[in-house]
Amino acid sequence: MNKRQMKSLIFDALGAILSGTDFILKKSDDAFVRKFPGGRQELSVPILDYHPEYEFSLVVCIRLDAVEEVFHRFSGAPPKYQGMSVTTITQLQYFTGNARRFKVISEPDVASAVRSLAPIVRGEIIPFFDRYTDLRSLNIAVNCKHPGIDSTQYPSRAMHSVILARLAEDADFHGIVTRHRNEMQLPPTADHRFNQLVKCLEDM
Repeated sequence: MNKRQMKSLIFDALGAILSGTDFILKKSDDAFVRKFPGGRQELSVPILDYHPEYEFSLVVCIRLDAVEEVFHRFSGAPPKYQGMSVTTITQLQYFTGNARRFKVISEPDVASAVRSLAPIVRGEIIPFFDRYTDLRSLNIAVNCKHPGIDSTQYPSRAMHSVILARLAEDADFHGIVTRHRNEMQLPPTADHRFNQLVKCLEDM
């Protein structure tokens, strides 16, 4: 079975789980996407090719356009790619408690893997998406819960965190800034895009 055929099997099986939701498969992104006013949500399906064996997992992504507009003033990303960015990335492990990649070779393997995912998608991931659709709720999930939901790398993780805090008028904004500087071992006076962003947010 080639990768195209395997992807089709996996997408079809996951699509059945997502039936009745507003998520639509976007094959070019290997993801199921749901748009809402001011952003979008993605259930991404990374698939690794170790032919004849394949591995796949699920990754939960949320984008808030207001956050990304500020982020890309300092991101350095070319304009043509800026619409592709997301505000938070949450790994499947957040929902299962352990890292999960599903190894599949055949159609029965896919059916078995997706059966085990069904209660997680319906009972955990869809409610998660429903819960986090605005600045205030996403700020709480990123900055006030431990562990936070975001697994992106620094400095992107820190940048999105402080933008959320500022736009959501989080009273602990400066504490969040200090925490990320400590994590990155970044002096407040360093010429770094995170510090440039913080100065912009303080002046807003």
